[in-house]
Amino acid sequence: MKKIFIALTLLVSVTFATTVAFNGLKVTLNSDGLKVGDNAPAFTATTINFEETVIGGKKDKIQVLAFVPSLDTNTCELETIAFNKKIENMDNIHFSIISKDLPFAQKNFCGNHGIKNVQTVSDYKNTNNAKRYGTTISAPVFLEGFFGRVVYIIDTKGKIAYVQVVQEIADEPDYAAIMRAIRSIDRHVKPE
Repeated sequence: MKKIFIALTLLVSVTFATTVAFNGLKVTLNSDGLKVGDNAPAFTATTINFEETVIGGKKDKIQVLAFVPSLDTNTCELETIAFNKKIENMDNIHFSIISKDLPFAQKNFCGNHGIKNVQTVSDYKNTNNAKRYGTTISAPVFLEGFFGRVVYIIDTKGKIAYVQVVQEIADEPDYAAIMRAIRSIDRHVKPE
């Protein structure tokens, strides 16, 4: 009976999960994630100063949530630096890079790379936060708990307006597509 239960659990988790790759190796995220039009759940993360901050939900600015495996990898470093530069003059955007890195490591990273325009936040306290966004790696075991490379854009009503799941975690996201989506959403934002 136990074997049947385990088999059913694996079948259900694979059925409702997204598959990507890491250097060609099959990687499973914990779910299909959120879709355009879904509510973006608010959650609490930790800033580089060990303060709690609310990410997601309804806010007065467009939010971009970029989930990354670790700032201590080349691709995540390049991505964070690139987004920091790309949104430099965009006052209407609240951009968060979310990883499991501890806040003091994120603070060192930001200081060493001049990161001032994006907020790096840590989800080291509560793994259920990212699971609601479908970004947590559930297999293979050696990557379990890290994040896939996923970008969400949330409009000012707290709805998912754009999703990009990077199919090869070792690759950078499609910056041009993300910036086009931000500009498109920004044009349609009406003050409340």
